[in-house]
Amino acid sequence: MGNPRTHSYTYEDKETKRLRSHADAFRYSDAMERLAEMQRTRPEQYDQMPPASRISLGHYEIAKAAAAQLGHNVSAPIDREV
Repeated sequence: MGNPRTHSYTYEDKETKRLRSHADAFRYSDAMERLAEMQRTRPEQYDQMPPASRISLGHYEIAKAAAAQLGHNVSAPIDREV
C-alpha cells in the first residue's frame, strides 16, 4: 500500500508553485532595470558585462514576468523621492 503522507502533485501544481515562488521573489530593482535597458539599447556593451550580471538579469526578468502574470505590481515604486 502507498504511504498516506505522500501527495502526488500534478504537473500543473508544480508549475503553479514554481510561478508563485518566482513571483514572490520579485523585488523591483533600479539597477536591474538599467541593465535590461542596456541589453535592449546597447547590446554590444551588454555583451561585455560579466556573466554573473547577465544571469542575475535573467533571474530578475523571470521573477518579474511571473509577478506580472499573477497580477502583482511590477512598476517602479512611486513613493520614493526623485
